[in-house]
Amino acid sequence: MTVSMHLTHLIFRGPRKPPAHIEFNLGLNLVYGSSNTGKSSIFDAIDFMLGREGRDLKEIPEHDGYEEILLGIKFSSGDAFTLARSLMGGNFSCFEGTHLEKPEGVEPTILRPKKPSKKIGSLADFILGKLDLADKELKKNQRNEKASLTLRNLAPLFLINETDIQKEGSPYFGGQVVNAPVEKSRLRFLLTGVDDSALVPEEKEREVISRQARLHLLAEFIDESQGQILQLGGGENFRVELEEQHDRLAQSLFGERETLSSSEAQYRQVLSARSALRRDYADTEDRLAEISEMLARFQLLKGQYETDLKRLENIREAGTLFVALPSDRCPFCGAKPEDHDPMGDCDSTTDEIVRAAEGEQAKIRALQIELADVIETLEAEELEATSQLPEIREELERAEAELRDVSPQVSAQRSQYAAFLDEKSEVERNMELFENLDRLQQKQKEIEEESKSEAVEDEVSSKLPTKPLYDLSDCVRSFIEAWGLVLKPTVHFDNDSKDFVINGKHRASNGKGHRAITHAAATLGLLRYTEQNELPYPGFVILDSPLLAYEEPENDEDDLSGTDVNLRFLRSLSSWQSSQVVVLENRKSIPDEFEDGDGITHFTKSHTSGRYGFFPVKQES
Repeated sequence: MTVSMHLTHLIFRGPRKPPAHIEFNLGLNLVYGSSNTGKSSIFDAIDFMLGREGRDLKEIPEHDGYEEILLGIKFSSGDAFTLARSLMGGNFSCFEGTHLEKPEGVEPTILRPKKPSKKIGSLADFILGKLDLADKELKKNQRNEKASLTLRNLAPLFLINETDIQKEGSPYFGGQVVNAPVEKSRLRFLLTGVDDSALVPEEKEREVISRQARLHLLAEFIDESQGQILQLGGGENFRVELEEQHDRLAQSLFGERETLSSSEAQYRQVLSARSALRRDYADTEDRLAEISEMLARFQLLKGQYETDLKRLENIREAGTLFVALPSDRCPFCGAKPEDHDPMGDCDSTTDEIVRAAEGEQAKIRALQIELADVIETLEAEELEATSQLPEIREELERAEAELRDVSPQVSAQRSQYAAFLDEKSEVERNMELFENLDRLQQKQKEIEEESKSEAVEDEVSSKLPTKPLYDLSDCVRSFIEAWGLVLKPTVHFDNDSKDFVINGKHRASNGKGHRAITHAAATLGLLRYTEQNELPYPGFVILDSPLLAYEEPENDEDDLSGTDVNLRFLRSLSSWQSSQVVVLENRKSIPDEFEDGDGITHFTKSHTSGRYGFFPVKQES
């Protein structure tokens, strides 16, 4: 008897936050509610805890304060384990038994998310070993080279996110040519239980090896790019939304730049006016100080002129009176009159002295007049400058007040412009992810065209088995019929498209709502097929938004509102208790019969009734 597995619980724990906790049972587990209540976080965390590589846990504000995640798993053999992992990633701690918190004093088994090392095993080997899926090999090209079956290359068959469930491609194939051989071998193994371990690889050619190595490297880069895009949280129209957002931001930036340029021009004008007024005020003060100093010096000069005039007046008067003094001798040389020599050095007259004094007086009086004119001019200039100062100060205060008004406005506009610019840069970086993905996919396509003969599988040796495909198609048909999606459906698997044809119409030709629910039928059909035929398989499925046709139908034909497909869908799954099916849905898709009950979790997004969401929130007072 084969061993299957199911989930028991998922818990986020942190030292100072209440745990975010949800439990799962066998059978149907329905988690529904409004957007942004944590449904996607549950899917993301389970995928992360099952060893997802190349993409960290999606960062959201609700993660703040949590440090680790616990995931409970249980096997049909009775073995139960609890996996613990940091939100930052890294290795797993594996504890025996079911634990709602990390057990104290118990030494866990450490498991690596990637390949095992010499000392530490891997999570994939641990789980696949329990499921009898360990050491299985899958053919990856016509030269019989082989790849190992891993938990991660099985995950797309039982972990179906909202993007993949509505894609146009096959539910079992990813759409990349380089991976198609492995995916085909994987499906053949699940249908038959026989892997490709017995195949003997052919001798490799150097050119083929190089080409295949480049294809595998490109596939890794493409997966990484798609993971980065998926982390951004966009839907199928995310690229178009980015382009539209970029156009809107470019228009907003143009308007903001015009407004900012106008405001900055006004700011520069006011700033220039204030600077000019400051210079005028300082120049006027400097001139007043200069005039004051000059007037002080000229007052001293004026006093000096008056002193000199008095001195010269004394000389003139003394010269006039000097000769009148009575004396029997010459007052100049002391000789008696009879002894006076007119031809000698003595000039007995004072006329020249008096005339010289009078001449100096005339000159000083002329200088006094000029000085008086200069003083008068300076005093007038001083009066005018003194009267101008208050006016300049008043204009300066007005300019500073205007500058204080304009400055915050300019700063706010600069900040807003910078914010728009940052947002535009972020959008451009996100758009570059798509452009890089386009380049990688184009390069991959070119190499695939070059090596088409090497990349294409040998259809004869790798043909999918007819009878198991027929039985698988019947399992898929039974779900579609039970749900009432199509009246008396006929379903068969088309080897060319690697997808199902329902009542003569390819599944991918329908709208995204019908693609979602038929993808669910294909996923559940594979689970039921392996269960009925006792073939090894994980034993559980997680479906994100299979009832999309009730929420976002693509057209009238795609719209299932007004039908009871949702009710019949949930009834059929609730009656299937031997396997585990986890359905994540929006509120509008849920009929009244399944609003509550065992295995049903409703996130109300309300602080006053029911459970708000997956992560606890503070109650509003």
